[in-house]
Amino acid sequence: MSRHEVPNSPSGFGARARSLMSGGKPRAIASLGIVLGLGAIGTLAAWSDSATATSGVFSTASVDLQLNGSSGPAVGFTTLTKTGMMPNDSVAAVLPVKNNGTAAFSYTMAAAATTAPELAPFLKVTITTGASNGTTCAGTAVATNVALVSGGSANLISTARPLAGGASESLCFQVTLDPMVTTAAQGKTVNTSFNFNATTA
Repeated sequence: MSRHEVPNSPSGFGARARSLMSGGKPRAIASLGIVLGLGAIGTLAAWSDSATATSGVFSTASVDLQLNGSSGPAVGFTTLTKTGMMPNDSVAAVLPVKNNGTAAFSYTMAAAATTAPELAPFLKVTITTGASNGTTCAGTAVATNVALVSGGSANLISTARPLAGGASESLCFQVTLDPMVTTAAQGKTVNTSFNFNATTA
C-alpha cells in the first residue's frame, strides 16, 4: 500500500493566518508603528525662558531746620540785644530761617522769657518778613506787639509757615519797651529764647 505524502506548503485557515502574519503587509504596519512612536517621544520637549526685573533705589527724605546758618539745637541770635533801654526804645535784627532738608515742612515759633516778671510783660515783640535798620523792622507783619511772658511761653508764630526743601526766608525781630512800663522794671534783665518747631505736612 502506497504512502500519501502531505504537501510541504501550508493549507487551511491556520496556514493562511501564518502566511498573512509573515507577509510584507504586517511588516509595513509594524514599521509605521515605530515611526508613530518616535513622533510621540519628540513632542515631550518644551520651550522655556526667564527674566528678572530690578527696582530702583529707595531712600528717605530729611528734615533740617537751620537758624542763622546753623542747625542747632541752640543757635546764637546775639544781634538782638540792647542794654540800658528806656521807655519806647526798640532794637531790631534779622534771623534767617532755612529748610536745609529735602522734605517740605511748616514751622511755628514761641518765645520763652526767664526772670524779671516786672519787665517781661512790657517787652513787646514784632516780627516781619522785611529788613532791619537796627531799631525797627520793615515789611509784612507776622506778629505784632506780642508781650513776653516771664517763666512762660508767648506764641509769636502760631499759624504755621511753610518752607519747601532747600528754601529759606528772613524774619526781622523788633523788641520794644512799652512806653507804659512801670518804675518796678528799672534795672531788670530778661533773657529770651525763640523756640522754633518744624513738622512735615
